[in-house]
Amino acid sequence: MTATSDKRLVGELRKLILDGILLPGGKITEIQIADMFKVSRTPVKLALRTLEVEGLISKREGKGYIIVELNEDDVFKAFEVRGVLEGLAAGTLAKTGISSHFEQQLRKIIEDIDALLSAPLSFDKIVSGYEDLNDIFHSAIMSECDNDFVDSAYSKLRNLPLLQLRSLVANGVKVEEELMRFKFSNMQHRLILDAIKKSDSLRAEALMREHANQVPIFSKILLEESR
Repeated sequence: MTATSDKRLVGELRKLILDGILLPGGKITEIQIADMFKVSRTPVKLALRTLEVEGLISKREGKGYIIVELNEDDVFKAFEVRGVLEGLAAGTLAKTGISSHFEQQLRKIIEDIDALLSAPLSFDKIVSGYEDLNDIFHSAIMSECDNDFVDSAYSKLRNLPLLQLRSLVANGVKVEEELMRFKFSNMQHRLILDAIKKSDSLRAEALMREHANQVPIFSKILLEESR
């Protein structure tokens, strides 16, 4: 499988868990998943490790994994905390000032996302590319804000379900709606960068917090519509 195919396997397994098709407390194994998707065990092993890092499954005694039971309220609370951290990073960067070089880096990511969303690619490749670029954009702001405690605090959230920046839930049935969501999200990236560039720390923080808190809301809506 290619890297894109590996990510597609992760996305499909993630959706099976969030849709409740793979039930909380249920056991899954490499052999079971490989047979289900008709693939070798190597990409399955990588996919299961990714889902373990995301907190959707946990290693069981012996072989295989157990599906973790998600507490929706806890997930939303964790996203609120992530939004506070990302908002603080954006606001701090606006306050301390952004170098022209870093501004160009962020602007290039935004432009690359625009190009990706208008490219004649399969939806799987667009989702995979968006995951990568979105992760780079957000991680860069947290790393560049000159506050090591932001990244340190965020590291404690990384193992909670869906809190990884690249844990994107996408509905392959509603492609047009998803592409609109990605475009709207990238417009928010542009507004956040504009606020940072103009040293408007309050606006940068508010925009980033709003942007981060939309993730669980959109994910819940799209998953419910796909059922």
